[in-house]
Amino acid sequence: MMSGYDIIGDVHGHMSLLEELLDQLGYLKKDESFFHPRGRKAVFVGDIINRGKETVGVLTIIRRMHQCEEAYIVLGNHEFGLLQQFTINPSNVDPHLIEFIPWIRSLPLFLEFPEFRVVHAAWHLPSIELLKNKDWKDEHFIRTTMSKSSDFKDAVRIILRGISVPVPEELKYFDRFGVERKKARIRWWEKRKKTISGADFFPACQKMKNIEFENKIKLPEKPYSINELPVFFGHYCLPEHEHKVINNLVCLDGCVTSGNVLWAYQFNAHEKISPECLIRTGK
Repeated sequence: MMSGYDIIGDVHGHMSLLEELLDQLGYLKKDESFFHPRGRKAVFVGDIINRGKETVGVLTIIRRMHQCEEAYIVLGNHEFGLLQQFTINPSNVDPHLIEFIPWIRSLPLFLEFPEFRVVHAAWHLPSIELLKNKDWKDEHFIRTTMSKSSDFKDAVRIILRGISVPVPEELKYFDRFGVERKKARIRWWEKRKKTISGADFFPACQKMKNIEFENKIKLPEKPYSINELPVFFGHYCLPEHEHKVINNLVCLDGCVTSGNVLWAYQFNAHEKISPECLIRTGK
């Protein structure tokens, strides 16, 4: 009998940390896969490939779990980018990843369970609605997501990369790794604002929290309501101190490559979303 879900953040090719986290969550290894003795299921928020050195190992484990119905997974921007790259020129794809392409093509861009939702970066309803029933096993559709004039390109970009706003050049915005950025990711769940500051970035930029500038992009008219289903997502490479649970929203990307920590959330039906349900490796 199903007893709950364990939602896991961006793995990015870190197989050893994935195995450590699954062990912490109570999963047992069997035939290159993992299962939970109490029937819990793993849910991956995407971006399981690249950056780490064990991408093939991660793909092997998660594909096997998915095939054995022990896990669910949504595509991240890295997996979708791989599909786009393969569509343009298969010879440019790492030969070790070719065997996984048919499986990756079968995966959804988002999932909606009776009690929660999962997407890689943003549950942007207009984009979700536009992409429902689209088939990315179809090469033609993949190509439309690379066309400048395509609404599908914008929709895929938003749900897999979030909503970014241009930062005035004179403000010199640097992310937390010291890289200068022309755009900043913002809190997609908040309502439209005429002006924004570093406090609206995600993760927040403390150096710019009191500096406001004009918002030049169209944001959602309404915020994501706290009465809606919880949304679990990844993508944002949050530092340790940044809150990962915000009302009914949970971001599980703790920047595994730089922080060497993988995050998960133990979801149980009818329980209120709480930071106490967060699990991380190394503890």
